[in-house]
Amino acid sequence: ARFTQSGLEGYMERRNFPADLGVSRLSPYLHFGQISSQNVWHIVESAAEQKNEKTRLNIDHFLRELVWREFSYYLLYHFPTLPYSNLQERFNEFPWMSVSPELKAWQRGLTGYPLVDAGMRELWQTGYMHNRVRMVVASFLVKNLLVHWKSGADWFWDCLVDADLASNSAGWQWVAGSGADAAPFFRIFNPVTQSEKFDSEGKYILSYVPELKNLPKKYLHAPWLAPKPILDAAGIVLGLDYPNPIVDLKSSRSRALSAFQEQRARSARSQ
Repeated sequence: ARFTQSGLEGYMERRNFPADLGVSRLSPYLHFGQISSQNVWHIVESAAEQKNEKTRLNIDHFLRELVWREFSYYLLYHFPTLPYSNLQERFNEFPWMSVSPELKAWQRGLTGYPLVDAGMRELWQTGYMHNRVRMVVASFLVKNLLVHWKSGADWFWDCLVDADLASNSAGWQWVAGSGADAAPFFRIFNPVTQSEKFDSEGKYILSYVPELKNLPKKYLHAPWLAPKPILDAAGIVLGLDYPNPIVDLKSSRSRALSAFQEQRARSARSQ
């Protein structure tokens, strides 16, 4: 009722801002069968009759998200190995890191990238994570750290109150590039630009990374760029009060692109 009354207005834009309650938060109830996707569809469609044309666009966008969820069930039904095997078999030879000491830092929200850390801490503390942030933290793990998507899927499965085998598996494979209709290999989310764009005031970040509360907003998205006097005034010693970045975004992006390009070349030669 809350979502149909106030959440549909501006949904396309508001759903991208993690500090804004711009999403339905229905996923746990859908997963456990407390409400069906068909029921949600018809309730939202009924509400649409009383809305203007602009809101109709927002409603259509929301319904597409509902269809995407159903598509995940379709994939799991027809490809029951989806939770542990690459849908696109050419990714079986992808050079994932066999051992990654950074995995633990990612799980604990100690990567040195505030948006990633806020998301991982929200997950641990609440059992929920905003969808925009889910994509950012997943991209960071599989592309910047080159950790196998299965490690991320397993952690989400352990922590999420809306943990759903179909959605979780399909979502992680989408980010990794190994799934159906997957994100292109060159799409690597930059956690700094993402937080600057979708959490410009730092409301979401500071909800879960309070140790940065005295840092000027200019440096909130990339604390390591702050001059020492600014850090001193904020009472922050990088590496002690808040971690230095565990990986360089530029070089790790280049490493990921090279790995994906090599994988594509190997696949082409084998055909």
